[in-house]
Amino acid sequence: MKDVEALLDRYPDLGKHELAALMRQFRALSLVDKAVIMSDVRLSRKLSCFYRDHELDLQTPLAGFALYILLPAALAVAGVHLFLG
Repeated sequence: MKDVEALLDRYPDLGKHELAALMRQFRALSLVDKAVIMSDVRLSRKLSCFYRDHELDLQTPLAGFALYILLPAALAVAGVHLFLG
């Protein structure tokens, strides 16, 4: 999380590779870590600009979201089917 904070603190003065690293690392943060960053007065302004500029890139892809929902549901249905058979 410290890497994300350091890069976010320098935003928008980041190179291409640093911006890519920030986006990759930010997506991997837990909700608690994101909340901590949002609560920091200095970083919350930078985060607001970061979201404004890269909102579409930060959204969870629909396919990934569907996988998290549909895979467990399919496994549950298959398990019930095998159990009740």
